[in-house]
Amino acid sequence: MQQTTLAAAIAAALTWQGSALADSNVDARLLRLEERLEFLEKRVEAQAVVIQSRDQRIAELEAEVGQDGQTAGDWRPGLELGGLLELEASHYRPFRGDSTSDLAVATAELDLSARVNDWVSGDVSLLYEEDETDLEVDVASVSVGPEDGPWQLQAGRFYLPFGVFETHMVSDPLTLEIGETRETAVLASLSTGGLSAVVYAFNGTNDTGKDRIDNWGAALTYGTSIDRFGINGTLGYINDIGDSDSIQDSLTRNRLQSRVPGWAASGLIESGPFTLIGEYVTATRAFRGPLWRLSAVSVDPAERPMVDLDWSLEPAELGYCYQGARPAAWNLEAAYGFALAGKSASLALGYQGSAEALALELPRRRLITTLSVEVLDGTALSLEWAHDRDYDRRDGGTGRSADTVTTQLAVEF
Repeated sequence: MQQTTLAAAIAAALTWQGSALADSNVDARLLRLEERLEFLEKRVEAQAVVIQSRDQRIAELEAEVGQDGQTAGDWRPGLELGGLLELEASHYRPFRGDSTSDLAVATAELDLSARVNDWVSGDVSLLYEEDETDLEVDVASVSVGPEDGPWQLQAGRFYLPFGVFETHMVSDPLTLEIGETRETAVLASLSTGGLSAVVYAFNGTNDTGKDRIDNWGAALTYGTSIDRFGINGTLGYINDIGDSDSIQDSLTRNRLQSRVPGWAASGLIESGPFTLIGEYVTATRAFRGPLWRLSAVSVDPAERPMVDLDWSLEPAELGYCYQGARPAAWNLEAAYGFALAGKSASLALGYQGSAEALALELPRRRLITTLSVEVLDGTALSLEWAHDRDYDRRDGGTGRSADTVTTQLAVEF
């Protein structure tokens, strides 16, 4: 009996002890959970403070940023930087003499555009052309007007809107060689719908005896779409085509007797992958030809009172066939865009010509074709062949032909 009672007592003690141990483990786990929850609550509170601080800063920045995307009080405008590199390898068989070949940095151009605010923007362009143009500021202008608005004022040094000179070729078209004009000018433009008009004024380079802003020009452009065709046409006028860059380099006299106006007309038609371009640039009349001048030379009257007469020949301002030249040029070009080995490509064929432009060293006729492939984004490889025909011998030329093959790698960024 005593053994039974003792066993029961021991069992009861063990049961109480196990219960006590179980209660102790539960209390410990609860305590650890409470400590963990307290730690997490403190961490969440700290993160909430950080998030609130960041939200407040974002709100402050949004309040400081204007509609043009520029921070209030920040003097730095939004800038856009771009450029063009053209590396060319060429083989040239001239009208006379031995063939030549060359490697050249044909174009190294860096463009900087700044949108200062909703009304003012600026453009600066640096240009280098090996064997042609030393590094210089090619364009520097300021434009005033609403962004994408119907009107704009521009002032500075830029290429005047006389001629369009659109091309798919590596070489510049002959129309550009006659008409491209860069001057320091002021320009006003107005556009509505597909019609736009510009008028500009500048102080010309030619020394006509008047140093003032009395040169001017105007251009009218219209673009529209008809069914699957996109059509664009431009008509331009300048009161002195003698201010064009090429004619300036070819003038035999800096002092011109009078201005020679010029007209330019161009058109472009696009339909799917096809593009057709036409352009014509011409002077409205001839430059002054050679002049015989009679000058009187007084002799010392102490010896014998008399006057000697002396004849002198002044060369033509821009000559052609022993008279003043009336230069003109035209360009017809067709291009087709397609995919070549999965890359965007184009094939262009052009027929160009000039008249009375021997002094500008231009061919009388040019047949030209170019294949271009965009081998990588912003990178194009082109192959061009140009066949030129010189002016006849009776006009002062050679009557011969010349060929140029050019390979160009162009990188635009």
